[in-house]
Amino acid sequence: MGRDRTKSCATYCNRQWRAKLKNLGDAWATGSGIFETIRVEDGQVFALHRHHCRAKETAEKIGLTIPSEDFVADESYQIIQSEDFKVGRLRWHFSLDGEFTISYTPYEDPTSPAKLMVFDERKPEFNIQKKEFPYKNLELLQIAKSKGFDDGIIVRSDGQVAESSMASLLFNIDSQWVTPPLTSGILNGVVRALVLEAGFAQVKRIDEAELAKVRSGLLLTSLRNAQNIGSIAGRELAVDGQKCAEIHKLMKEFKGR
Repeated sequence: MGRDRTKSCATYCNRQWRAKLKNLGDAWATGSGIFETIRVEDGQVFALHRHHCRAKETAEKIGLTIPSEDFVADESYQIIQSEDFKVGRLRWHFSLDGEFTISYTPYEDPTSPAKLMVFDERKPEFNIQKKEFPYKNLELLQIAKSKGFDDGIIVRSDGQVAESSMASLLFNIDSQWVTPPLTSGILNGVVRALVLEAGFAQVKRIDEAELAKVRSGLLLTSLRNAQNIGSIAGRELAVDGQKCAEIHKLMKEFKGR
């Protein structure tokens, strides 16, 4: 039996932060704020420090103060240690009204390559306005699934390839592994950053026309680490099991902060 998931309260920086436990499954907490989704394997939170730093940087931009890393870590590990998941999905939600919500559920890695469509923001159906993250992305993801795809590649209004609705992109183009720059408006992905630090790829602007030159590709997330892309808009790609395995190994061995 897991711990009581009803409530857990603590005070932080003279604000009443409530570490609220929710069994949301695949759902997202509702309301405006900051979200982080993290892999937990064998009871260890992947790159907890980096995720908290990213959340803190985002919070500062919108004038929000979030709980300390120690507080977040303690609350997270209390929940993790009460469960017996080989691999788990940990979600943090720091809301604008001062609620800190934790969701922790079992997770299974995908077993097949992802089928991607293209979300071209120059087309009205994909240019979703006045939506906050992750809700705009979730709407795009729902569009993809309704059309029989697993996700899609976001192409900005200037024709620049950015990311998928839920992952950073890593492509093999002209025998070189590349990923779009942060200036394309993408999330500063933790796994993407570690891949770059390890010298596994280079940053390069990628325009939509270059998608036809992609030989193989990977989706990078802190939950899945790396997943092969099987096709883009129906065009099949070569599956690079070796590159995918290299990144999984890199993430599994990551002990830094």
